Amino acid sequence: MTELEGKQLALAKLIDGQVVDDSDRVAVHVKGVVNGFPATLQAFATGWPFGCMYAIETSPPDREILNPNEHSKITILPRMGRGVWSFFFHTFLFEAKGRGVRDKKLENKLIFSYDNVEPALRFCKYPGVPEVLLEMEKYCKMKELVIKTDQGLYLSQGISFKNLDLDVCQATFRWMGELGEVIHEAFET
Repeated sequence: MTELEGKQLALAKLIDGQVVDDSDRVAVHVKGVVNGFPATLQAFATGWPFGCMYAIETSPPDREILNPNEHSKITILPRMGRGVWSFFFHTFLFEAKGRGVRDKKLENKLIFSYDNVEPALRFCKYPGVPEVLLEMEKYCKMKELVIKTDQGLYLSQGISFKNLDLDVCQATFRWMGELGEVIHEAFET
């Protein structure tokens, strides 16, 4: 067994899952369950510059959407420029200002964009969500977090699978599972 295969098996154990052979499409594909939701980790290649992609499905994709106005797509990116530097990054168009979520701590560290205001604000103000988002930004080197309140969430991480620490991976899945529970409680029940 190679080191890569061993790492995939160890990851599969962390999320009560299995390694899926999808070598025609991706180099790494692990499926499992996190907090009762289907979870997936994929990587196109195992080394740099390719990172890892996580997904948590909170509802079946073929489910009928009763009221699309109660749902939203929220995209969250980490900020490059912070503090005084944010002025220069915005002025010279290196970084978008983003949309407001009425939380200065979040807005200082993350850029938000969304298509529907009320569900996005409900999600960002839900108890525990700001803390989880700030922890994810700090520890898991996220490049992009996409939340579809009617489907689930997707995270792109800037760490290659070879360099991925299993503790960071486990924490990332734990935080994503917590956000999945919020999506399920706030938008699907």
